[in-house]
Amino acid sequence: MGSSCCYDGTLGGLLTLLARLPAAADLPDSIATQPPVQQGLFSNTVTVETDPELAEQYWQKLHHRLGSAGLTPVRSAFLADHPQKDLLICRYLLLGMQEGRRVSNMLAHPQVSPLLKLAQQVNREAHRYLGFVRFREVTGGFYYAALAPDHRVLLLIAPHFAARFRDQQWVIHDCRHGEGIVFDRHRQQWLLLPMETSAEPEFTPQEEQFQQLWQSYFATLAIEERKNLKLQQSKVPLKVRPWLTEFGR
Repeated sequence: MGSSCCYDGTLGGLLTLLARLPAAADLPDSIATQPPVQQGLFSNTVTVETDPELAEQYWQKLHHRLGSAGLTPVRSAFLADHPQKDLLICRYLLLGMQEGRRVSNMLAHPQVSPLLKLAQQVNREAHRYLGFVRFREVTGGFYYAALAPDHRVLLLIAPHFAARFRDQQWVIHDCRHGEGIVFDRHRQQWLLLPMETSAEPEFTPQEEQFQQLWQSYFATLAIEERKNLKLQQSKVPLKVRPWLTEFGR
């Protein structure tokens, strides 16, 4: 009989699921954040309610067994936009509870390799987006940047921009995943919040003028005889260009 679990999509929810798993029990066939629209005749879906206290206890137990190095890829993989990420994380953590700190070095193990590869994909994209964020001044006294990454990288890039632009009020909006980082320069704090917009923010006249100047500079700087579109696309993928000032919108 097939089985599946449904949880609220938070790391605490996934940890609660693992903590409540009976000893020596197999993982469910699927783990999702939404129950299936139509449940199969021979399937059983269990909804797990998040228990913050239980999740924290289980996380501390994992930290004791796996250490910081063993849990670091879990944090990154959890931010992945991947249909199997929850199962990959659970398989890795259950193995880690058995093997302890050496699990992160078991690179060829079928319960380790997929998780590490997924974490690497997320970290690689986050690193690239450090160079693809373009802030623009919005009427209202803050700066706004939009992006649409494959994975939920905001939590990974926020510390960089909080340190670099600590004297400004700014927002980085992940339009694909409907969330954003809001930075408060007075409190020197940032928050990840749900964020949806139906229209583009209104930019200041100075910002509009700056964008035009920057696009003109970018076009003038290019040398037609040395144009290499293949190389350019490898450095600046087409999917990020709608959000870059120099390419226009």
